[in-house]
Amino acid sequence: MPSANLGDIQIYYEERGDGETILLAPPSWWPCDTWNVGVVPFLSQRYRTIIFDCRGTGYSSKPDDGYTISQFGQDCAGLLEYLKISRCHAVGFALGGQIVQALAIARPDLVATVTIAGAGAGVKALDGGPRQARNADEDEIRKHGFERFIRGHIENDDMAFNPKFFRERPEVIRALSDALWQRQTSPEQHRHHYQARQTWDTLANAAMVTVPALILCGEADDVNRGGSTPVGTARRLADLIPGGELALIPKVKHMTFWDGDGALHALQDFLARHTIRGNQPV
Repeated sequence: MPSANLGDIQIYYEERGDGETILLAPPSWWPCDTWNVGVVPFLSQRYRTIIFDCRGTGYSSKPDDGYTISQFGQDCAGLLEYLKISRCHAVGFALGGQIVQALAIARPDLVATVTIAGAGAGVKALDGGPRQARNADEDEIRKHGFERFIRGHIENDDMAFNPKFFRERPEVIRALSDALWQRQTSPEQHRHHYQARQTWDTLANAAMVTVPALILCGEADDVNRGGSTPVGTARRLADLIPGGELALIPKVKHMTFWDGDGALHALQDFLARHTIRGNQPV
């Protein structure tokens, strides 16, 4: 299995395709195989795609001392340097959006563009106050079991998918659910990743993004996260990031890249207008 030695940890990765490099950052506890459902097959026709398991996930090392968003971003930088990739397009979904935001802020030399998709507001609610978030995950795991809890993030048409797509494309839902579950680790590692959410303020850090940015979200992604929603966060990020470009995908809920192909086409259009060659650092 391909693995990058970053000193204290090993990061599992996969690459496919040719062209400008896209680094795809998953939500922290999602195995990278989820990107292979639709996304990598689409993007790798024109780009070199790099996917990876965050520390504590899938085939990567699993230290038991807790994680931060900045640490995940540092791991991304280490992986790019290990692969001798000098510049990339960094794309992240949900918490992965915060990870690529952290990467773009810490290492703008490595990032030509950043795409923040379906991200949460972090430690602050949209009104600027602290998020009123309660970790109910452990209760849900005890009630339903770990597998049902994990698959439940995908197998629904209220938060995850548009009901029409959910009815008509059951093979996509099943493939994504399987990919999410098959390389899960443990409730303990899940808790570490959940706690990492409390280490990043997406909105406060927005103005520090200096590379071209696409803020991507389903127009119907209104799941409440302690005083914030992904679509509300997306609108605020587009205002706060200098030159940020907002793309809201009609009839799409939280599974931004899987609830139809509208987000993939919006991403491809953005990347075509912001090539790495045309975005070299001054």
